[in-house]
Amino acid sequence: MFFHADWASSSASGVDPDITVQDAYAQISRISNATGIPSDSLNQIVDENIERTLWVTGEPYVNVLRLNLVLIQEYPAIYKSFS
Repeated sequence: MFFHADWASSSASGVDPDITVQDAYAQISRISNATGIPSDSLNQIVDENIERTLWVTGEPYVNVLRLNLVLIQEYPAIYKSFS
């Protein structure tokens, strides 16, 4: 299981790779249950990948593609079946 963009509230085109930090946290339980990756590790991955639209003062967000690439890199055995 991977992080997914929130298609219902994403950009008008529906292809925006960014989600809110809250959306990322909301998916952690599902991903942890499906993969066995500890929730604490997933929280840390999200925390380490928070970005802002205006450097320091903008709205925080995370890039779904980057999160999923970190998962693949950190847990190759779990995600091997997806390649």
